[in-house]
Amino acid sequence: MHLPEEAPLLTADRWEKAVAALAPKNFVDGKDHRPLLQEIIEALRLGLREAAKIGEGLLEGSARDIWRKALTEGPPAALDVTLSGLRVPDGIEPGAAIVWGPAAAVAAVPRPLCWLVGLTSRSWPRRASEDPLLPSHVIAAERLDPLPVHEADRRDFSTIRKMTDREVVCSRARRDSEGRLNGVSPLYPQDVDEAYLAQSREPAHAASASDRLLARPEEFAALPRARSAIETWVDWRRNKLTIHDGLVRAHHPLLLRALDRRQSASSLVRLLRDPLGYLWTYGFGWRAPEETDEPLTLDALAFGNLLHDVLQEAVTQMEGVAAGGFAGASNDAIRHAVTEAAETVANRWVDTRPVPPPVVWDCKCGEAMELARTALTRAETPLSGQRSWAEIPFGADRRAEALSEGARARLPWDPVAPVRIAGTAVWIGGCIDRLDLAGDRSRARVTDYKSGKQPKSPPQIKGGAELQRCLYAFAVKSLIATQPGVEARLLYPRNSDQALALDNTEETLARLAEYLNAATTLFVGGKALSGPSADERWYDLSFALPGGAKESYLGRKRPLADTALAPLSNLWEEA
Repeated sequence: MHLPEEAPLLTADRWEKAVAALAPKNFVDGKDHRPLLQEIIEALRLGLREAAKIGEGLLEGSARDIWRKALTEGPPAALDVTLSGLRVPDGIEPGAAIVWGPAAAVAAVPRPLCWLVGLTSRSWPRRASEDPLLPSHVIAAERLDPLPVHEADRRDFSTIRKMTDREVVCSRARRDSEGRLNGVSPLYPQDVDEAYLAQSREPAHAASASDRLLARPEEFAALPRARSAIETWVDWRRNKLTIHDGLVRAHHPLLLRALDRRQSASSLVRLLRDPLGYLWTYGFGWRAPEETDEPLTLDALAFGNLLHDVLQEAVTQMEGVAAGGFAGASNDAIRHAVTEAAETVANRWVDTRPVPPPVVWDCKCGEAMELARTALTRAETPLSGQRSWAEIPFGADRRAEALSEGARARLPWDPVAPVRIAGTAVWIGGCIDRLDLAGDRSRARVTDYKSGKQPKSPPQIKGGAELQRCLYAFAVKSLIATQPGVEARLLYPRNSDQALALDNTEETLARLAEYLNAATTLFVGGKALSGPSADERWYDLSFALPGGAKESYLGRKRPLADTALAPLSNLWEEA
């Protein structure tokens, strides 16, 4: 069965919608199993209050027996806990198997060999405690419990020692989990010689392959993996750049393959500011796992996507309905369009991805709607004969593939046409937040919306970290034959409705192209070294750096890496 990967199947209603959208070809055997799946969903819809009925209908054999026993051990709401701790007979004779259990259980089954674990003063014998409901001053403990727990422990210990046929091994931990010294249990034998076993000792009997290798240090040291680990540890502490810092053979196939892709703003930021991180991400293919559970709130990235979806829906609606399109719409019409767009987007998100609880979700949707109104109702002079598009794909971005033929025809360009940054070998693709184009195609405005807070000083390319509006400008110049003059802007609707234009657009784009050429040359030359992004607080690849990298490793290697990546140093200093 092939269900859509993006579908958040967290409720019965969502399961029903996902199953109803399937076809017989979506099943492995080609048969239509939707009626059976719908029956199962309807049965599960009853919820925990009908757990017994659900189990009787869906389970059989030993599984049903386990389900019944779990419901007798605890309430349906605790099924996850009850099932995980449920003891089920395995049919094996206890006398012919290893038994692991409390002292009382072991004392009841004589063994030839026995190991008593945890003989410290905090564990054996256990201390007796008063009943919180019937303390000793109300009813004496001896009347409620004729055999106190500490006396029972002493009795069980004595029974185990006398009934064990061949050997009893006693052990204790010298220190607890916090490093404090443990006292010795009074049940611990005093007339025997102790054997002290260090944690780092070589095991006498290997329990696994890794255990066996650690027991034979000479054999382990001869393995390529062990030699590499030692060399890496040494190289990380040397005051020179090594292969373990990101130096790679020039023109290595992995480097060329990592560059042979359609670049996005995110990937180019990696390439310019963190070549080693670029190699890890696009060479090795490392990806962070996606969240599948229902979130408690929307993170910054998810909220930004929500805002962009609302903006796209509103602008597209006004271009198709309002007289004169978005540029000719009144503020009231824009607010109305944004309200409808927010409702449409919210319903679509609920059906296609995990969303927070209703109260949080409604609050975030309202916040996105207000920011969209601020962004679209700002006062600005429209271009002559202006037409507008939102979330418009270019350079064969994956979102272009989902467009129908009619939707593609309404765009100002072919969204699957390749886009190359002039003067470089870099191919780019993505989605422009908003494009305003004059009727005669002589002028264009591209807008990059930011859902976060506006920085104190207006950024330009921000040391190579702010590239989206630059890529938008490259795309417009490449795809529109008239080569319009492009105004590239940033807009932070959360703080103000003032658009921040890119200064000296043509000069900035030319300079950025030079930096991209330098970055690709350095990368192909094997200098995939760590850049300034590794020092950032929220660096998502810090797990791949040595432990304590920001305290020692980066400080030792950064001057050397900066020298090797000198052609990019001026970029990192730009505002």
